[in-house]
Formats: sequence, structure tokens, C-alpha cells
Amino acid sequence: MGDEPYAALLPWAVFAVVDRAQSDGALWAALGALITAIALLLTSSRGEPGPRNVMVLGAIGWFGALVVAGALHRSGSGFLAHDGRALSASGFALIAFGSLAFSPAIEHYTRPHVRSSRWNDPAFHRVNVLITLIWAATFTGVAVANFVAASIGTRGAFTLFNWVVPIALTAVAAHRSRICWDDFNDDELFDPDPMRDLALDWETPPSDDLDR
Repeated sequence: MGDEPYAALLPWAVFAVVDRAQSDGALWAALGALITAIALLLTSSRGEPGPRNVMVLGAIGWFGALVVAGALHRSGSGFLAHDGRALSASGFALIAFGSLAFSPAIEHYTRPHVRSSRWNDPAFHRVNVLITLIWAATFTGVAVANFVAASIGTRGAFTLFNWVVPIALTAVAAHRSRICWDDFNDDELFDPDPMRDLALDWETPPSDDLDR
């Protein structure tokens, strides 16, 4: 389960569901997200060398820090209780953006779906960067929406900016990611190595020889 692409979103989904605007809401939400992230790490079965599961490892570090912060500042008026959702979403964006300095976070999930000969292909690197950027930008938008909801503080704003807008942004990101991946797969259908056809022609005996 830990190696499935959708699994990377689960710790943040758990935080969003558990969190409430009360003294211990963010603490329990962060603890639930931390336990979820640890479970994902333990259920990761990837054995071959390659990029580590940056999103899950980052989630463990981020939500672990929020658990400590929540335990130390158990107040209904503190920054964690007020802006816990925005902080949670910001963590996803920071982890995703930060992974671009080393290996795009999404590459952990895409490698098993392409030939190993293409792992160092610039096109494969580009699609991983692009999809990672899509999700990093999406969660930046989610963090802004969560901050707006907390700032307005009404029930309508809570529903609109904590649920409707994030779900819509996530749906758009999933759609755009699928388009990028499909475009990459369409390009992969065209063999970039012209020497392959030449090799096949060389190995096939001329038709005149076969008739003799």
C-alpha cells in the first residue's frame, strides 16, 4: 500500500478529517497523520534501488513536529489550533518543492511503470518534475484556502475553503497529472533509438537468400 501513488495523500487527508478548531484538535489530527505515515512506510515493499519515498518520510518528520508543537502548546487560541490545516498543507508543498533539488518526489511512484532503461531519460525526469510541481502548487493553493477559512471563521467559509476548494484543486491536479503521464507514455511508443531498426534489418537475412 505504501508504494501506491494515492497513498502519499493519506496522512494529509487524515489530518483534514480529524482536525477541529478546538484545543486538542490539531494535536490528535497530527498524531493520526503521523501514525498513517508510519504505516505507509512499513507497508512499502519496494526493494530495488531508487529514490526513497520522500513524501512519506517527509510526512513523518512534518507531522512528528506538529505533534510535539501541539503537545507543548495545547491552547484553543494558539497558532496550531487556528491554522493547523494551513500548516499541514504547507508541509506537503514544502516537501514536494524541496524534493526537486534532489529527486522529484513522484519518481518513487512512477519508476515501476516504465522500463528501467528509461530511468535516466531526460523525458522521464521532466514528467516527474512537472507532476511534482503540479501537486506542490496544488497544496500551496490548499494551504492558502485553509488560511482564508481560518481568517474568516464562519461556517460557510469553513465548508467552502476547507473542503470544496481543496477537493476541487485536488481533482484538477489529478486530471492534469494523468494528462502529463499519458503524454509521456504516448511519446514512449515511438522508439527514440534509430539504431534498433538498423540492427533488426541487419539480423534479418535478405529475401533472395531465403529463396535459394
